[in-house]
Amino acid sequence: MAKKKVTLKDIAKAANVSGTTISRYLNGKFDYMSADTRQTIENVIKELDYRPSNIARSLKSQKSMLLGAVIADIENPFSNTIIKGLSDQANELNYSLMIAVSDGSKEQEQKHIQRFIDNQVDGLVINTVGMNEDYLTSLKNEEIPIVLLDKNTSDKSLDCITSNNYGLSKALVHHLLEEGFKSIGYLAPTIESNTVQLHRLQAVQDVLKEHEEVQLNTYTTNKENAEELRDAIKDFFVLPEPRVLIATNGLILMNVLKEINKIGKQIGKDYGICGFDDIVSASIVNPGITTVAQNSYELGKESGALLIDKIKKEKQENTVVYKELPGELKIRKSTTLKDGE
Repeated sequence: MAKKKVTLKDIAKAANVSGTTISRYLNGKFDYMSADTRQTIENVIKELDYRPSNIARSLKSQKSMLLGAVIADIENPFSNTIIKGLSDQANELNYSLMIAVSDGSKEQEQKHIQRFIDNQVDGLVINTVGMNEDYLTSLKNEEIPIVLLDKNTSDKSLDCITSNNYGLSKALVHHLLEEGFKSIGYLAPTIESNTVQLHRLQAVQDVLKEHEEVQLNTYTTNKENAEELRDAIKDFFVLPEPRVLIATNGLILMNVLKEINKIGKQIGKDYGICGFDDIVSASIVNPGITTVAQNSYELGKESGALLIDKIKKEKQENTVVYKELPGELKIRKSTTLKDGE
């Protein structure tokens, strides 16, 4: 015998609440709903093994309860924690999250965004690759809430959750100067149209304006061009000693450490090194790598929370939200010259 389909009326009766309350619960609208009521409804839904029809619900409410997230580079450890934060926030508010990876391609980024829009997701979180400003700005004409995560547009015309990149970079460079480094190699992905990298490099340059005795060499690299990275490392080891290398994301830091290990150079003896994103290996690799730790989990969670808040507002506000989350400079022995004297 076929199992009887559980209805909203069945749940409302078992939970001793109105059908409207059940509908609000299923749509994540918990305002004015007590924690006890929420728990009761959740228990009844589990007991009755109720599974809502997303198709019927979306036709009625014009909401799919789906969020789209376009991530620039899944190989970067930073991205994994962002996705965890996004996913947890979506689950908490009864939304499902779909992920697309643009893999550093602005063309792929545009395709993924358009596909999500065409499939009527309720909102989009975009961790842009950069170099896509005109397209991203044009999305303001779409009737869909959008939140940028980590990287922003230069005109800050879209909502964005990011880190205090400028302040964190200044703190890192001040630490390196206090330790007595005479030259800095700065290794980054493409800086053009990348607000995160622009803010970080600007901070480095601003601090060094007062320290002309310190040499700064900047290099760009990408994961497809190993030779470019090797050339940068070769040039770095010509800089005056003591020298220190700044790797501006977790993926670059891992690749740099692998390449330098091949040529037998030792941290502390031949060079210092530090990076952004406090990847697990940073605290494990001997002697421990100094890093700027962004709160990537909260970046993901706050982006999701802001997006869902925008979705729930029937009329979109013109106010643009721009929020920088604090991070932490974690000093380890890879940049502590004074300890070795």
